[in-house]
Formats: sequence, C-alpha cells, structure tokens
Amino acid sequence: MKKLVVVVLSLMFAGSVHAGAAQADALKNKLARLHSYQASFVQTVVDAKNQPVQEAGEGMLTLKQPSLFRFETLSPEPNLFIGDGKTLWHYNEMLEQVSLYDAKKEVNRTPFVLLTSNDAGLWQQYEVTGEGQQFVITPKNPDNPVRQLTLTFAGVGLSHMAVLDNNGQRSDFEFLAIQNNLTIDNSLFKFEAPAGVEVDDLRNK
Repeated sequence: MKKLVVVVLSLMFAGSVHAGAAQADALKNKLARLHSYQASFVQTVVDAKNQPVQEAGEGMLTLKQPSLFRFETLSPEPNLFIGDGKTLWHYNEMLEQVSLYDAKKEVNRTPFVLLTSNDAGLWQQYEVTGEGQQFVITPKNPDNPVRQLTLTFAGVGLSHMAVLDNNGQRSDFEFLAIQNNLTIDNSLFKFEAPAGVEVDDLRNK
C-alpha cells in the first residue's frame, strides 16, 4: 500500500544547477500557468518486460495550486487519494478503510510534488531535461521510489504522464476531457470518513 501511495503522489503540483537549469525554468514557467487542472484518465501498467501488470484503469485527477490534489480511480478498483498540503487521505472503499498520512513526508519523496510547488529547495533535488511540450524529471537521490517522471503537455495542460519506478514498472496515464484553470472549490480537497469506516492515522508514524 505504501508503494501505491508513492506512485499516486505520482500524481501532484529543482532542476540541475548547470545544464538542466534552463529546462527546469521552462517547466516551472509552464506549470505556473496551470493554476488548476481537471481531467479523466486511462491508466496502463506494465512491468520491466513490458507485460501488463493489471487491466487498464480509469479515473479522475484534479489539481489546484498550491499543493492541492484529488486522485480517484474508478476501475479496476475504487480508490481515492486527497491531499491538502498537510494531510494525505487514502480511502479504500472495498476495505472500508481510510488511512491518513503526513502529506509533506510522503509527497516530498517523489517528483510529483513539483507539479504544485515552486519551492527552490525541492526543485534542486531533481534533474530536468526536455523542452517544448515534453519534460523528463529524474531524482538525484537513487533511493527515490520513482526513477523517472515524464510529463507531456498539450497547450497549457497535461495530456500524458509516465511514471517509471525503481522496479522497472511503468505506469502511463492518458488524460481526457481536460479542463485547465477552471474554478474549483477547496472543499473538493477535504475528506470526511463515512460512518462505520475504519480510520488509521499514520501522520506521526
């Protein structure tokens, strides 16, 4: 479950000091234009041998600067991740369980934090290459669970995201019905556990 949390944060809003500085600045400028974002997605996951790991999934991603995100998978299994910059909620509907994490501890371990952050200290932990509509983000720390994050844009918004983890597993997200810079109420990034659901608070662990 911990790995799933890391990959999802694989879904949220640095660069080298020398060669990659221009590319990092270009990516920062592009993300700065994306104040909010919402899209449905189709997800495929393959292993290091390019073999499917699971059936294709579908869901919805919502982002809002600064540090707000909502990632919901509808299939093959319903899962909901919500982050407000302080707390990360993971609601597993099938298990009737919600887990609470310290958002900064979890998100800051992956390059996904760059999607909604302009913190110079965080950006310095990653190498950024690419230009135009596609950028590749690579952690400088070899212990980072994400080996590489590739972002592809269509105009202002994200059209595709690819996540390669340290086991060689690749997750591809194709975004559809994209809406950029729409008005999104902050209440969408809060979670109230349904009655009877088990709550596991891991924020101080």
